[in-house]
Amino acid sequence: MSGTIEPGQTLSSEPFLLVNPQLGTSRGGGAYLRCLLRNAGGQISGRGWSFDASQLATLKDARAVSIDGHVVDWQGSPQVNIESIEPFEADHATLLSLMPVSSGDNAAMFGEVGRLLRRLDDPSIRGLAEAFLDDGPLMQRFREAPAGVSKHHACIGGLLEHTLQVMRLIDVVAATYQDTDIELDRDVLMLGAFLHDLGKTEELDWSRGFSYTVDGNLVGHIVRGAIMLEEKASEAELAGSPAVPELTLRYLQHLILSHHELPEYGAAKRPVTPEAKVLCLLDRLDATLNLVE
Repeated sequence: MSGTIEPGQTLSSEPFLLVNPQLGTSRGGGAYLRCLLRNAGGQISGRGWSFDASQLATLKDARAVSIDGHVVDWQGSPQVNIESIEPFEADHATLLSLMPVSSGDNAAMFGEVGRLLRRLDDPSIRGLAEAFLDDGPLMQRFREAPAGVSKHHACIGGLLEHTLQVMRLIDVVAATYQDTDIELDRDVLMLGAFLHDLGKTEELDWSRGFSYTVDGNLVGHIVRGAIMLEEKASEAELAGSPAVPELTLRYLQHLILSHHELPEYGAAKRPVTPEAKVLCLLDRLDATLNLVE
């Protein structure tokens, strides 16, 4: 567990997120608790050998638990032998502190995202970007959300970190091809990079670990992102921003719908524009370099 929980340790009122608590049956026929315990360092298996089975329903509803127990070595891995386990009411900040967190400075990363978007030349695209940035609740979720449940950037702030990295790459690539025969629309590419995974703010839940929401399982971040774009474009125009041309809006939606490149990887469309092909490559580059082992 990243060196934070080791055999021989005694835990006293140690807070954890409780994952998948279940009843097991011992050889003697008694009930015991088996579960995973998660904190910012990772997760560890837990066993409550003297456990009141009637407590299980209450624990399943708990957002966090407090543990007393001892850490032992079980077949080469640490395991918590739970002596007592109680649910406790954790506030939002405490829950976030029990999950892995991006190593980047959240405020600085978000500030850089805003600066890149405010450098966009096209006033209609810049106005659309501002409409997203002005949506406080959405931007708070954007700053907190992981980019994935387990594969890449699976940490609080992971979506922000991944999005910024792709935007930085876009900035370099667009400048590199600026005076060549390859025409790349930097404004479309940059806003597309910002938007490509924004639907994960609805797809993922991080209230007690990382999991998929109903929206995530039934709609997914790719389609949700394309819907969010259309809705926000209408909001921006109603608020007085220059209207985004219809064709430009479709190009932006295409970036979202195609950024997984192939249908077998989850893409709703294959990338056909130069901007979409660039976004696919750079998104995959950053995700691959940040895969969780």
